[in-house]
Amino acid sequence: MLVPAVGATLPWLKEGTYARYALLEPPGGPSHVKDLYFFDLYPERLSPAVREGVLDYLSNDSPWRKDGFPFVTGDCTEVFFGFRILEVEGGTALLNVSLTFVNATIEGDYHHIIPNLTVWKVLKLNLTDMTYYENGTPVGKATLFVDPSNPPEPGEFLFRLEGLSDEVNVTVGNVTYSAYGNDTVLTYYRPFGPPRIGVKTGEFYFSDAGRNWSISGGGSEEYTYDFLTGVMIAGSFMHSTELMAIGIFRVDDFDRRIRGRSEDGVWPDGIKLYDTNIRFPDKNGGSFPDSPWRYYLYSGTLALLVSAGLRWWKNGHA
Repeated sequence: MLVPAVGATLPWLKEGTYARYALLEPPGGPSHVKDLYFFDLYPERLSPAVREGVLDYLSNDSPWRKDGFPFVTGDCTEVFFGFRILEVEGGTALLNVSLTFVNATIEGDYHHIIPNLTVWKVLKLNLTDMTYYENGTPVGKATLFVDPSNPPEPGEFLFRLEGLSDEVNVTVGNVTYSAYGNDTVLTYYRPFGPPRIGVKTGEFYFSDAGRNWSISGGGSEEYTYDFLTGVMIAGSFMHSTELMAIGIFRVDDFDRRIRGRSEDGVWPDGIKLYDTNIRFPDKNGGSFPDSPWRYYLYSGTLALLVSAGLRWWKNGHA
């Protein structure tokens, strides 16, 4: 069943809905050049089944086994990330969120290739505040999708980088209804024309070290959403609420495709939408899906424009 307050804004949020994102090797590149995506696991957040599976891949002298090393660093050639809604009931939704590393290695053992290393967990999402909870404790705001009529506001808490000596809060830095301007955003699934919602985090930095390890990094994250459905179509996604919740500290999502603007549009850095059963407006903007989507899209556009205007007025006249 749909929760009325959320169903009015996100009619696609129902059992069986899925979306899948990817980082893929670019076609036609030199055969000896591989795009490697590095990742760090956060053991304490891994589900028990996943944690035991990872332990089976580690050598007996692994720093994780011997010294309590908190991150297992590896690389892979492709990444698939996504969610499937298992249940919507009583103001909450259960989502199976998973990330698969293709041809992965761990701890620098390039001779032991793992064809598919999948990390997954079922997350509980409160549909009133769009926040994941674990045992009653808030984990962070959903970042794979937003309520387009009420996206996160600047300064709002998104998620926390845990497992460090000093935990780091990641907050919203900027929200725009004109992400990438008039350009078309290119994804593996299909191109997306304007308008779009853009959410960028504030700058954050972290560093930590132990007897035999150290880790550091930072910057900001940028997520781009479809204007009417609120579904993410592209994101830098080195860090996110969903990644932290399932036990992934970060994914280094650099790739060597041709980036920037071209005659076809913009190819963003990071993960891009790859496959979904969510219905979007026609990519050419000439038609909408049949009722009730038609009425939702027209009324949704008006509601979002009003919401954006109110935010602009509030920020400019506070």
